[in-house]
Amino acid sequence: MASRASKFLLGLFVIVGTLIAVIIIIWIGAADFFMSGSTYVTYFDESVQGLQADSAVKYRGVEVGKVKSINVAPDYRLIEVVMKVNLAEDLQSHTETQLRTAGITGIVFIELDQVKPGEKSSSPAIGFKTKYPVIPSRRSEISRILADTNEIMKNIKAVDFSGLADQLKNTTKAVETFLGGKHTNNIMANLESTTANIDKSMENLRVTMENLQAFSESINDNPSELFFKRPAPPKKIME
Repeated sequence: MASRASKFLLGLFVIVGTLIAVIIIIWIGAADFFMSGSTYVTYFDESVQGLQADSAVKYRGVEVGKVKSINVAPDYRLIEVVMKVNLAEDLQSHTETQLRTAGITGIVFIELDQVKPGEKSSSPAIGFKTKYPVIPSRRSEISRILADTNEIMKNIKAVDFSGLADQLKNTTKAVETFLGGKHTNNIMANLESTTANIDKSMENLRVTMENLQAFSESINDNPSELFFKRPAPPKKIME
């Protein structure tokens, strides 16, 4: 009797557990099915590594939907992401999608945001029919940084460093030739001579001013010396 009771309880436990699992699966599926909102599709021309079904769709940080499926687009170039978004307004005309990463966790989600007035759209061109309304996409921050880095590297590679080095060498030689030429030496010699003459003229002017000042002070102290006494000999001006 004890053995039969144990088998009955074990079988009952398995049946109850199975029913609970089935109910949970049905409840989760029904929750997704009856979730309010509209279905949209967006296309990315970049890797969507980390994005998966049930990933969040957020509008400026607020969760407003879920990703339903991720597939390769009919053109085998773009990645098609179908999502259900619980927003009443039409998102096609003024909204764009972008891949975002949540902090350091590496979890990828889709961010919806308004298109800024006058901003040029970078959404990839779509040349096939779609089942759902399309929300344009923009490249992720990481993708744009990588693209800019690649462009910078291309520009650096395009620079003719060898030609620049040759031009610099030629310019340096031309400057050395000019500075070491006879004409330049004559100019420098004339500049030195002119500077020496200016220094001498300034010294003579200084001595003359000192003599005039001394004579003026003497006349001021004793005006009669101007008529009755010979003035003191002036300082000798430098030859």
